[in-house]
Amino acid sequence: MVEAKAESQFPDGIRFSVVATSVDEIDDIRVFFSKVDQKGRSAYRSVDFEPGQSIVGESILPSGSGGNYFPPGTKIEFSFEVRDKAGAVVRTEPQEFVYEDNRFEWLTVVEGLITVYYYGEYVEARAHIVLEAAQANLKKMLPVLGITPTEPLRIVSYNNYRHMVAALPFRSQAVSEGLQTQGMAFSNERVLLVHGFDPTVTGTVSHEFTHLLVGEAAGAAISQVPSWLNEGLAEYGNIDPTDDYDAALRYGIFTRRIKPLWYLSSFGGTPEDIIIAYGQGRSVVQYMIDTYGEDRMAALFPVLQRTLDIDEALLEVYGIDQFGLDTAWRIALGLEPLPSPEELASKLEEAAETPESDASPSEGSEVDEPSGDTETNSPAAAEATAMPEATDGEDSRPAGTTGDDPEGGSTSTGCSAPAAGAGGPVGVGMLLLLGAPLGLVAFPRLRRRWPFS
Repeated sequence: MVEAKAESQFPDGIRFSVVATSVDEIDDIRVFFSKVDQKGRSAYRSVDFEPGQSIVGESILPSGSGGNYFPPGTKIEFSFEVRDKAGAVVRTEPQEFVYEDNRFEWLTVVEGLITVYYYGEYVEARAHIVLEAAQANLKKMLPVLGITPTEPLRIVSYNNYRHMVAALPFRSQAVSEGLQTQGMAFSNERVLLVHGFDPTVTGTVSHEFTHLLVGEAAGAAISQVPSWLNEGLAEYGNIDPTDDYDAALRYGIFTRRIKPLWYLSSFGGTPEDIIIAYGQGRSVVQYMIDTYGEDRMAALFPVLQRTLDIDEALLEVYGIDQFGLDTAWRIALGLEPLPSPEELASKLEEAAETPESDASPSEGSEVDEPSGDTETNSPAAAEATAMPEATDGEDSRPAGTTGDDPEGGSTSTGCSAPAAGAGGPVGVGMLLLLGAPLGLVAFPRLRRRWPFS
């Protein structure tokens, strides 16, 4: 073997190349690779070359949309296997390689298991801010999740959104006009991409870093972690939270848009629906930890890995399933509990067969403000949860169910935290301000941050 190496071909993927000689004709070469932090999950690709005694060959591991995508910062281990016609086989020693965005010259700051990649002059101080946010989050969340990480975690910090957008999966580059992604976590690769100069970077880093830790706590059961729990924990781990989610939750309560927990296995719907769901997830997780303690939350994930069912895991650890938790949380807020899932499904079917109710405020109608900022035990609050709306799509699936796996068994879809730009969500927020007086209470800091993934 004369040469065996890997090179970044950003954004298209990784180029493996090999130069080899043999006394007999070489007729087969393969490159084996695996993500360093996922031992036991390996794959191989055939290398293209012209057979002969001296060969030069290459193979491209593509990074694109869907299951082929992997982010900059992904660390792989690779080796080549060369065979000739005489039956001789040579396997190279494994090498490690980090896939980089080669538009930039990267530098690093490191503390413990966390490495922050950054580029440019006079940027090191900002990289340390990112590193400190991740370290603070790690310290806060380890007892909550009951884990002790042993494998490295990598954060790739971009200086602006224009630089970062080319590194994101295609689906995230154009989710909605006016949205800009502040950060995105990829738990399988243990990588976080972040806009390092965004004003809310400490909150974004700590939110997204929690997703990496939840991925470690859940292990193979990560697909069974419902969004209300995953995002609720991410906001619990946010070291620089805003009041946006609390305000959104209040708005959701008074506009009858608080869904049952078992409808929130994944978030969907309008931007307002999504931010309300984040507020609900944050509130429920806070309730769980305040009521039962951090130890109980830490105990949940090993049980989930065994049961692969969130309701069974909750029953074993907390003594209640999602319906019971939803009920307890609503009562704690002074809200009316919902019917059981079976009764609710029956009522929703009946509602679908009758004309639409006028119970929810129509667009532009006024909603009475509560007396005080958080009077959730008022009659208006209790009345506001009488019946959730039926929804179609992913957000209406029971927890634990999944659709088509975009990973293809190889990569995670990531979680992103978009920020408000000049369009989209800010426009929605302004409509709320104009459409209902409650908007004046519900979205006081919407311009600062519109953080949903």
